[in-house]
Amino acid sequence: MQSFRHVTSCLVVVVLLVLGGGASAAPAEPISADAAARESLSTRCRCWLRTKMVRDVDLSCYGLVLDENYRDADPEKPLVIVVHGYNSSPARNAAIAQAIRAADLPCGTFAYPNDYTIVSSAQLLSSELRRLRLEQPDRRVILVCHSMGGMVARLCIEDSLYDPGNVDRLILIAPPNGGTAIAHFAIGTDVWEHWLSRREGGPWRRVRDSVVDGLGEAAGELCPGSEFLTDLNSRSRNPKVKYSVILGTGARMSDAEILWIRESVIEKLATVPGARGSVEHLETLLGDMEELVEGKGDGVVAVSRGRLDGVSDTLVLPFGHLAVTGDPETEVVKEVQAAVLKRLN
Repeated sequence: MQSFRHVTSCLVVVVLLVLGGGASAAPAEPISADAAARESLSTRCRCWLRTKMVRDVDLSCYGLVLDENYRDADPEKPLVIVVHGYNSSPARNAAIAQAIRAADLPCGTFAYPNDYTIVSSAQLLSSELRRLRLEQPDRRVILVCHSMGGMVARLCIEDSLYDPGNVDRLILIAPPNGGTAIAHFAIGTDVWEHWLSRREGGPWRRVRDSVVDGLGEAAGELCPGSEFLTDLNSRSRNPKVKYSVILGTGARMSDAEILWIRESVIEKLATVPGARGSVEHLETLLGDMEELVEGKGDGVVAVSRGRLDGVSDTLVLPFGHLAVTGDPETEVVKEVQAAVLKRLN
């Protein structure tokens, strides 16, 4: 019970940040003219901040990195590119990339800003894949994507403006196709990534890295019902691409525990001066948290929101969202790796 009280206290802090103007909080009602004007101002401010702080050298770490010997691989073998998820990196997906190399398949990774717009990342992926196609026009490409990386890849291949034409298989691991309620509180993950979990770099370096990495755009786009997801999911699947979806149910909480947290957070928030008007909005957010319930989600993505219309090859396994692309220390992660390798043939 003590651990749940700790979780509740942390949630209250994050909730106050979100309700205080966090970029990832989705509006509960249609956007008014005033709200649209504020959003436009916010967009202009972000653009101004980037022009002042981001340099070309800061962006050099993004794009495709391919194995040195991929050109020498059998031309009949596909090139497998691993795409990381939100607040992640290719290094965190090294285990699954290593399993692909061990299967004697040429491999590479794609890196993109973690919290910039998904459209910009899809454009970068498209540009890189088009360049690859010019170099090796007959090489097939398979994209293995974790979490938000699947949304980047889907937009790339499902928008005719971006489709490079050389992708013939898309494997989505824990994709938030219908969004994730956790994205409403994503401001806390950015604080964790650049200020709490890292040890190197002074304050100015951390501020710059945070700006280069994005200013909350992707988190807002991953909220259920966002304009981005509504547009993406209105598109048809690419008929030239085979899709696979692998979803997890390894969350650690029960429905009763989620209810307890919800009621405790609402009770604590109601005592904060000036926050009473936000209680109803917060109740709506916390009332739909299947992502955190064992058997219904993987801790970040709910099975119900991970499914994708038109994709029959959907596999559900009891894995957790953050561990699934890591070292295969459990049987379920080994099973996920085996499922991916099976679909690469």
